[in-house]
Amino acid sequence: MCGLAGYIGSEPPDADARARTLRSMAHRGPDGSGQRVIALSDSTVVLLHTRLAIIDPDPRSAQPFEADGCVLVFNGEIYNYLEIRDALIALGHSFRTHSDTEVLLQAYLAWGEAALDRLEGMWAFALLDPRDGGRLLLSRDRFGEKPLHLHRCSHGLYFASEIKQLAALTGEGFTVNAEKVHRFLAHGYRALFRDQTCFFQDVTAFPAGQVAWITQSGVGEPKPYWTPKFSPVAMTAGEAAEGAAVEIDRAIRIRLRSDVPLAISLSGGIDSNVLAGIAVHRHGQQLHTFSMLEADRDYDESAAIRAAATALGTPHHETRVSSDGFLDRLARMSLAYDGPVPSLGMYLDGFLSEAVAQAGYKVLINGNGADEIFAGYYDHYLFWLAGQAERADFDDLIAEWQASFGQHVRNPLLRNPRAFIDHPGQRGHVHLNAPQVADYLIAPVAGDFEEASYCPDLLRNRMLNELLRESVPVLTWAHDSHYMAHSIENRGAYLDRGLVDFMLTVPSQHLIQDGYSKALLRQAGEGIVPQEILKLKKKLGFNAPIASLLDRRAQDVRDRLLADSALWDIVDRDSVARLLHPETDSQGMDNFLFCLTSARLFFETSVDPR
Repeated sequence: MCGLAGYIGSEPPDADARARTLRSMAHRGPDGSGQRVIALSDSTVVLLHTRLAIIDPDPRSAQPFEADGCVLVFNGEIYNYLEIRDALIALGHSFRTHSDTEVLLQAYLAWGEAALDRLEGMWAFALLDPRDGGRLLLSRDRFGEKPLHLHRCSHGLYFASEIKQLAALTGEGFTVNAEKVHRFLAHGYRALFRDQTCFFQDVTAFPAGQVAWITQSGVGEPKPYWTPKFSPVAMTAGEAAEGAAVEIDRAIRIRLRSDVPLAISLSGGIDSNVLAGIAVHRHGQQLHTFSMLEADRDYDESAAIRAAATALGTPHHETRVSSDGFLDRLARMSLAYDGPVPSLGMYLDGFLSEAVAQAGYKVLINGNGADEIFAGYYDHYLFWLAGQAERADFDDLIAEWQASFGQHVRNPLLRNPRAFIDHPGQRGHVHLNAPQVADYLIAPVAGDFEEASYCPDLLRNRMLNELLRESVPVLTWAHDSHYMAHSIENRGAYLDRGLVDFMLTVPSQHLIQDGYSKALLRQAGEGIVPQEILKLKKKLGFNAPIASLLDRRAQDVRDRLLADSALWDIVDRDSVARLLHPETDSQGMDNFLFCLTSARLFFETSVDPR
């Protein structure tokens, strides 16, 4: 896990710009830095790298890394590097390190661009192949766990892990993308990754799951090297459970590979407990668990978390949510994000990143992606019911829902078990507050919620939208931002190509069973996760009410948020002042109130004059 930056073109950044850029990404790689400047026939390539040493920490694995004239800078982990290394040795390749970096470069030398199909991991990399005049290969992992930002100009292309590093390398200050901020406030975080725009103009994100060749004479268009597709195969529930268990175990096992100690993020829910249970009880992993606790009764998971920690028998750390310094902490996080912190849950996870850093850990594994892969959200159950409407036992299925998830649904649009039978195209539950939010924005709220079409199955189409466009891309961006700010590598246990490919062959009927969502994940946890957690019929996860953090009674809080700002070109300040008044009923506006506060502090730190 590292930081990278670079350039290809006719006017390369000078030594001062390169040094400035390396300093700006020291938090991503405090264990070393390196640079290469390579002259090609018609251009110059600059490659910069800072290292967070996880696999083979020896200096022999430092980057930029070179073999047979090709030079690589790489951010991420290739989890199946041992298997690929063995395959390459069988082909006659030799190695001088034990790193996944060298395996990645040797895989390219053996198979070219086709090597990407063999890789399981998370990555962003730039690989210079000087042959045939010289080309630069850029790629990003399938789920966007590792970031890569681009800035094109008349004389070349700049790239970097973070936008602040692009600014350091170019010597330019980028202008805020007001339309992106407006979209965030109007539609929430789900709309952020429908395109490759960023919160600053003239910067784009290299798309996840794609690859591109770059030369001085032209910027090659990224193209996908993996396209997930729902293709169900006839199988029994038992076959689905057995196949899922094998893939889950493999995905977790290879993510435990590390030459430094590991930590796991532990909530009271299914995802992290299956992860931790498999790691500890099946693979004998020595690790510490970290949890965040909220005092509010509706969000308190402490009983489930402590039961889980006791069952694991591993050293356990708990961090409590505090309202102290909320605005200052959120402002610092916006600097790490190069944008607003997208949700309250992601802000809360920042507490965990600080606790993990203070304990001295460099790697944290979490349960990212489980809801989107195994069907864990409240609306998933109703989409599933719509797909089972022709079953003879459909009334029994509704009764099971009423006795499980149906008891805990807060969103009024999801309290009707026939919601997507009667209105299969409605998605108002995704942006429930959109009509009220429009009252606070100066420009009209443009367009309704858009859902990409991946397949005709309602449930699986919703899940693929969340996996590829909505939830997971934002989660991976958030976790990279606030964990790497503390020099911590964050691994998503379930964001695994083989696991996702298998789950897309499972008929939808097997995803929910006997009133339980994420049935296949629960079954994978049998015998290693406490029954009181496996049998939970309420969705748990780190969360808290905004009222526990934002004190609207405090005049200094309201004054800071309402101070002069360019944000008021987008948002109506008078309306916000009324919303922030302590006697205003803000029920149902928690998400918008957080997004508004987050956007305001992003402007305070990155846009407004000081």
